[in-house]
Amino acid sequence: MTPEAIPDRTRRHAGRSLAPFLATTATATALALLAAAHPAAAMVGEGSDEGIEPVLSRTYTVVPRDRLPATLKADRDYVTGMRAHHAGALTMSDEYLRDPAASSPALRDLAVAIIHNQRFEIALLDGVAASLDQPAAVLDLGFARLAVQPAAVENLAIQYRYSKAPIPGPLSPLDRPGAPVSARDVQFARAMTIHHQGALDMARAYQADPNGRNTFLGLLNVDILTDQIQEIGLMRRVVAAFPGDASAIPVPASMIHGMEGMSHGGHEGHAAPAAPANGRPDDRHEGPHAGHGAARPAAVPATPAPPGPRRRAAPTAHHGH
Repeated sequence: MTPEAIPDRTRRHAGRSLAPFLATTATATALALLAAAHPAAAMVGEGSDEGIEPVLSRTYTVVPRDRLPATLKADRDYVTGMRAHHAGALTMSDEYLRDPAASSPALRDLAVAIIHNQRFEIALLDGVAASLDQPAAVLDLGFARLAVQPAAVENLAIQYRYSKAPIPGPLSPLDRPGAPVSARDVQFARAMTIHHQGALDMARAYQADPNGRNTFLGLLNVDILTDQIQEIGLMRRVVAAFPGDASAIPVPASMIHGMEGMSHGGHEGHAAPAAPANGRPDDRHEGPHAGHGAARPAAVPATPAPPGPRRRAAPTAHHGH
């Protein structure tokens, strides 16, 4: 249909309808681009394919300028606490694997997967920490002032040649012929269950925090919640397979690492709790919990650094929005 064929009243109505839209197109487009600001698409991707050159990009958090300090505090508290917590999981897993009394094939495979996967998540958290130290840009729209804060670096899975290690499945053997689940297996499973519960608490507290606006951390939390709930289920199966009284096996608080001084979500300054007698804290931690907000260690204890990048020692160039 040609413009001449459109009735005059239709053209006039269309013009009136489009006028407000056209008047605000530039502002709306700017806000949409800033709000999107390259939202995080994947945290723990399968990115180790040979021949793929990583293109690092940065995600952003866009908030009103006066909310930026609270947003940065929420992100930094979370990163500090979860990094120290993950480092504790690495030392607990390493100690278990070095112990000759560690008998369960499923738990040994789980400990290896924890070390592999959480080393990479520590690298992601370090990338977030570096991004949060970058200065924010301030966009003055006249009616509002927005802070555009670097939030994270994407595509590190390719940079570090990382592929996620799977956890043992439901058919994985819990014990070996002639070597039933041992007391050490029960200790590790119960201690790591309590430790995992601390990570679940941290992840849920950040997701519920109105100042927790970092989309990268939000998606990382989805991975943490999914993986660690599944791992808790596996560890409870191992405890249930113990031929004796699992509740009689002591689990000292000193076995649960990385739980000191948790502060995110209002749980500050508590020591690591002793394990419940049955080793089953449900889906919520029983008693005061610890672990957020501990000072970030200079290096991950008892484990090597994340695998090196393909062509450079550290991600220094960040491209894209």
